[in-house]
Amino acid sequence: MTKPAQFRAFLPLGIALGGRRCLVVGGGAVGTRKAATLARAGASVTVVAPAVTEELAAQIASGGVRWIEGPFRDEYLEGVFLAVAATSDAALNATVAAAAERGGALACDASSGQSSQVIFGALFDHDGTMVAVFTDGHDPARARDTRDRIAAHLAPGRPSP
Repeated sequence: MTKPAQFRAFLPLGIALGGRRCLVVGGGAVGTRKAATLARAGASVTVVAPAVTEELAAQIASGGVRWIEGPFRDEYLEGVFLAVAATSDAALNATVAAAAERGGALACDASSGQSSQVIFGALFDHDGTMVAVFTDGHDPARARDTRDRIAAHLAPGRPSP
């Protein structure tokens, strides 16, 4: 079998996360978005971070997300299906992703598509249809822009996600 002319590093997939344990390391803006996305998919989400955004604190208070306050430790990966490293520290993100992979969990390093097994697309969900735009992990801003242009066609007048 010959390799396709333009090899893609990632294949966009839908994945059932209902009840699966997911770990998000980082409580900033990116970690907040990833935790919310996973929780909306029905995952059992735990965030590890010394501090969290107000939005994430609200999700925690409502019981939608669990919080371990403090630094990441490898033991938090036990039994995790998907780990998302979403801190502002690229070295820590790489450490989390590598530890997740060694432990058998899928790994997403939000700061590097190259050290990820999984990436998140720019999502738009409207009227029972979800659109995900991927740039193979190379240009998330372009993926968001493309998603917003698609959203403008599917739901004119609705604010961008």
